[in-house]
Amino acid sequence: MLAILIFFCLTINLFNQLRIENSLLNREWEDYKFKYNLKFSRDEEIVRQETFLQNYQFIVDTNAKNLNFTLEMNQFGHLKTHKISKSLIQKEIPKSYQNKSLKIVGGYIPKKFDWREKGVVSPVKNQFECGCGYAFSATGAMESAFAIATGKLPYLSEQEIVSCTRNYGNRGCEGGLPEKGFFYSMNKGLSTSADYPYTADEAPCRRPKKKKSLQIEGLWGNWQRQGT
Repeated sequence: MLAILIFFCLTINLFNQLRIENSLLNREWEDYKFKYNLKFSRDEEIVRQETFLQNYQFIVDTNAKNLNFTLEMNQFGHLKTHKISKSLIQKEIPKSYQNKSLKIVGGYIPKKFDWREKGVVSPVKNQFECGCGYAFSATGAMESAFAIATGKLPYLSEQEIVSCTRNYGNRGCEGGLPEKGFFYSMNKGLSTSADYPYTADEAPCRRPKKKKSLQIEGLWGNWQRQGT
Protein backbone atom coordinates (compact mmCIF):
# COMPACT_ATOMS: atom_id res chain seq x y z
CA MET A 1 0.00 0.00 0.00
CA LEU A 2 2.85 2.37 0.91
CA ALA A 3 4.63 1.59 -2.39
CA ILE A 4 1.44 2.33 -4.32
CA LEU A 5 1.02 5.63 -2.47
CA ILE A 6 4.63 6.69 -3.17
CA PHE A 7 4.26 5.81 -6.86
CA PHE A 8 1.00 7.77 -6.99
CA CYS A 9 2.66 10.85 -5.43
CA LEU A 10 5.60 10.64 -7.83
CA THR A 11 3.20 10.39 -10.75
CA ILE A 12 1.31 13.48 -9.58
CA ASN A 13 4.53 15.45 -9.13
CA LEU A 14 5.77 14.45 -12.58
CA PHE A 15 2.43 15.37 -14.11
CA ASN A 16 2.41 18.76 -12.37
CA GLN A 17 5.99 19.42 -13.50
CA LEU A 18 5.12 18.63 -17.10
CA ARG A 19 2.07 20.87 -16.84
CA ILE A 20 4.19 23.74 -15.55
CA GLU A 21 6.79 23.24 -18.31
CA ASN A 22 4.10 23.15 -20.98
CA SER A 23 2.54 26.28 -19.51
CA LEU A 24 5.89 28.10 -19.59
CA LEU A 25 6.57 26.99 -23.17
CA ASN A 26 3.12 28.11 -24.25
CA ARG A 27 3.77 31.47 -22.62
CA GLU A 28 7.10 31.74 -24.48
CA TRP A 29 5.27 31.04 -27.73
CA GLU A 30 2.55 33.60 -27.05
CA ASP A 31 5.13 36.23 -26.06
CA TYR A 32 7.11 35.46 -29.21
CA LYS A 33 4.07 35.93 -31.46
CA PHE A 34 3.18 39.17 -29.71
CA LYS A 35 6.73 40.53 -29.98
CA TYR A 36 6.94 39.95 -33.73
CA ASN A 37 3.25 40.54 -34.46
CA LEU A 38 2.69 37.06 -35.89
CA LYS A 39 -0.71 35.59 -36.71
CA PHE A 40 -1.37 32.13 -38.16
CA SER A 41 -4.30 30.01 -39.25
CA ARG A 42 -5.21 27.14 -36.93
CA ASP A 43 -3.35 24.50 -38.98
CA GLU A 44 -0.29 26.68 -39.53
CA GLU A 45 -0.19 27.56 -35.83
CA ILE A 46 0.44 23.91 -34.95
CA VAL A 47 3.34 23.61 -37.40
CA ARG A 48 4.92 26.94 -36.47
CA GLN A 49 4.64 26.30 -32.74
CA GLU A 50 6.27 22.89 -33.08
CA THR A 51 9.16 24.45 -35.05
CA PHE A 52 9.48 27.21 -32.46
CA LEU A 53 9.67 24.70 -29.60
CA GLN A 54 12.34 22.70 -31.43
CA ASN A 55 14.41 25.85 -31.97
CA TYR A 56 13.79 26.94 -28.39
CA GLN A 57 15.03 23.59 -27.07
CA PHE A 58 18.08 23.77 -29.34
CA ILE A 59 18.94 27.18 -27.87
CA VAL A 60 18.52 25.93 -24.29
CA ASP A 61 20.62 22.79 -24.92
CA THR A 62 23.38 24.74 -26.69
CA ASN A 63 23.62 27.43 -24.02
CA ALA A 64 23.78 24.74 -21.31
CA LYS A 65 27.10 23.56 -22.77
CA ASN A 66 28.84 26.79 -21.68
CA LEU A 67 30.51 27.36 -25.03
CA ASN A 68 32.28 30.58 -25.97
CA PHE A 69 29.05 31.98 -27.40
CA THR A 70 25.37 32.09 -26.48
CA LEU A 71 22.26 31.80 -28.59
CA GLU A 72 18.99 33.66 -28.26
CA MET A 73 15.64 33.63 -30.01
CA ASN A 74 15.00 36.04 -32.88
CA GLN A 75 12.26 36.65 -35.45
CA PHE A 76 13.12 33.45 -37.34
CA GLY A 77 12.27 31.14 -34.42
CA HIS A 78 9.13 29.78 -36.10
CA LEU A 79 10.95 28.91 -39.35
CA LYS A 80 12.97 25.88 -40.34
CA THR A 81 16.51 26.37 -41.64
CA HIS A 82 15.65 25.69 -45.29
CA LYS A 83 12.87 28.29 -45.16
CA ILE A 84 15.26 30.92 -43.84
CA SER A 85 17.85 30.05 -46.48
CA LYS A 86 15.28 30.22 -49.25
CA SER A 87 14.08 33.70 -48.30
CA LEU A 88 17.36 35.34 -47.28
CA ILE A 89 20.30 33.78 -49.11
CA GLN A 90 21.00 34.70 -52.72
CA LYS A 91 21.21 31.48 -54.70
CA GLU A 92 23.69 32.50 -57.38
CA ILE A 93 26.66 34.86 -57.38
CA PRO A 94 27.88 36.05 -60.81
CA LYS A 95 31.28 34.66 -61.75
CA SER A 96 32.81 38.13 -61.94
CA TYR A 97 32.28 38.51 -58.19
CA GLN A 98 33.83 35.24 -57.08
CA ASN A 99 37.38 34.97 -55.73
CA LYS A 100 38.32 38.54 -56.59
CA SER A 101 41.16 40.35 -54.85
CA LEU A 102 42.72 43.81 -55.02
CA LYS A 103 46.35 44.64 -55.67
CA ILE A 104 48.10 46.60 -52.96
CA VAL A 105 50.36 49.19 -54.57
CA GLY A 106 52.85 50.91 -52.23
CA GLY A 107 52.05 52.68 -48.99
CA TYR A 108 52.33 51.68 -45.35
CA ILE A 109 49.85 49.07 -44.14
CA PRO A 110 49.31 48.96 -40.36
CA LYS A 111 49.05 45.61 -38.61
CA LYS A 112 45.61 46.56 -37.36
CA PHE A 113 43.00 48.96 -38.69
CA ASP A 114 39.29 49.01 -37.87
CA TRP A 115 37.00 51.55 -39.50
CA ARG A 116 34.43 50.94 -36.76
CA GLU A 117 36.79 52.57 -34.29
CA LYS A 118 36.75 55.66 -36.50
CA GLY A 119 32.96 55.91 -36.27
CA VAL A 120 32.39 55.53 -39.99
CA VAL A 121 30.57 52.18 -40.06
CA SER A 122 26.83 51.97 -39.41
CA PRO A 123 25.47 49.36 -36.96
CA VAL A 124 24.31 45.93 -38.12
CA LYS A 125 20.80 46.21 -39.54
CA ASN A 126 17.96 43.70 -39.77
CA GLN A 127 16.65 42.78 -43.23
CA PHE A 128 13.91 40.52 -41.78
CA GLU A 129 12.42 38.03 -44.26
CA CYS A 130 13.31 39.90 -47.43
CA GLY A 131 16.22 38.56 -49.48
CA CYS A 132 17.76 41.96 -50.12
CA GLY A 133 21.21 41.72 -48.60
CA TYR A 134 22.49 43.47 -51.72
CA ALA A 135 20.62 46.64 -50.69
CA PHE A 136 22.19 46.62 -47.22
CA SER A 137 25.61 46.00 -48.77
CA ALA A 138 25.14 48.98 -51.07
CA THR A 139 23.94 51.39 -48.40
CA GLY A 140 26.63 50.23 -45.97
CA ALA A 141 29.37 50.93 -48.50
CA MET A 142 27.98 54.33 -49.44
CA GLU A 143 27.37 55.33 -45.83
CA SER A 144 30.96 54.57 -44.90
CA ALA A 145 32.39 56.26 -48.00
CA PHE A 146 30.42 59.41 -47.21
CA ALA A 147 31.45 59.30 -43.54
CA ILE A 148 35.14 58.87 -44.39
CA ALA A 149 34.96 61.84 -46.75
CA THR A 150 32.88 64.20 -44.58
CA GLY A 151 33.04 62.97 -41.00
CA LYS A 152 29.24 62.56 -40.93
CA LEU A 153 27.66 59.09 -41.00
CA PRO A 154 24.33 59.05 -42.87
CA TYR A 155 21.70 56.31 -42.75
CA LEU A 156 20.53 55.57 -46.27
CA SER A 157 17.39 53.89 -47.54
CA GLU A 158 17.64 50.18 -48.28
CA GLN A 159 13.95 50.20 -49.16
CA GLU A 160 14.49 52.65 -52.00
CA ILE A 161 17.05 50.28 -53.51
CA VAL A 162 14.72 47.29 -53.05
CA SER A 163 11.71 49.05 -54.55
CA CYS A 164 13.31 51.26 -57.19
CA THR A 165 16.12 49.27 -58.84
CA ARG A 166 14.20 46.61 -60.76
CA ASN A 167 14.89 48.53 -63.96
CA TYR A 168 18.58 48.21 -63.09
CA GLY A 169 18.35 44.41 -62.85
CA ASN A 170 17.63 43.77 -59.17
CA ARG A 171 14.75 41.54 -58.10
CA GLY A 172 13.31 43.05 -54.95
CA CYS A 173 13.25 40.49 -52.14
CA GLU A 174 14.47 37.78 -54.52
CA GLY A 175 18.05 39.03 -54.71
CA GLY A 176 20.22 41.47 -56.58
CA LEU A 177 23.64 43.11 -56.73
CA PRO A 178 25.04 46.06 -54.74
CA GLU A 179 26.45 47.66 -57.92
CA LYS A 180 22.90 48.26 -59.16
CA GLY A 181 22.27 50.31 -56.05
CA PHE A 182 25.44 52.30 -56.73
CA PHE A 183 24.41 53.04 -60.32
CA TYR A 184 20.92 54.02 -59.17
CA SER A 185 22.39 56.43 -56.62
CA MET A 186 24.62 57.96 -59.30
CA ASN A 187 21.62 58.62 -61.53
CA LYS A 188 18.85 59.40 -59.06
CA GLY A 189 20.42 59.98 -55.68
CA LEU A 190 19.41 57.97 -52.61
CA SER A 191 17.10 59.03 -49.79
CA THR A 192 17.85 58.66 -46.10
CA SER A 193 16.19 55.84 -44.20
CA ALA A 194 14.22 58.45 -42.23
CA ASP A 195 12.65 59.79 -45.45
CA TYR A 196 12.16 56.34 -47.02
CA PRO A 197 11.88 53.78 -44.17
CA TYR A 198 12.56 50.07 -44.58
CA THR A 199 9.44 47.88 -44.81
CA ALA A 200 11.02 44.54 -45.80
CA ASP A 201 8.75 44.04 -48.80
CA GLU A 202 8.51 44.70 -52.53
CA ALA A 203 6.33 47.78 -52.29
CA PRO A 204 6.18 49.94 -55.46
CA CYS A 205 8.83 52.62 -55.84
CA ARG A 206 7.69 55.81 -54.13
CA ARG A 207 10.69 58.08 -54.18
CA PRO A 208 10.12 60.98 -51.74
CA LYS A 209 9.73 64.32 -53.50
CA LYS A 210 11.47 67.50 -52.36
CA LYS A 211 13.71 65.57 -49.97
CA LYS A 212 17.48 65.78 -49.79
CA SER A 213 19.30 62.73 -51.06
CA LEU A 214 22.87 61.47 -51.31
CA GLN A 215 24.24 61.16 -54.81
CA ILE A 216 27.59 59.57 -55.58
CA GLU A 217 29.69 61.01 -58.39
CA GLY A 218 31.48 57.91 -59.61
CA LEU A 219 32.67 54.37 -58.98
CA TRP A 220 36.02 52.67 -58.96
CA GLY A 221 36.32 49.00 -59.81
CA ASN A 222 35.93 46.36 -62.49
CA TRP A 223 32.21 46.07 -63.20
CA GLN A 224 32.50 44.09 -66.43
CA ARG A 225 30.80 40.73 -66.26
CA GLN A 226 32.62 37.59 -67.29
CA GLY A 227 31.07 35.09 -69.64
CA THR A 228 27.73 35.45 -71.36
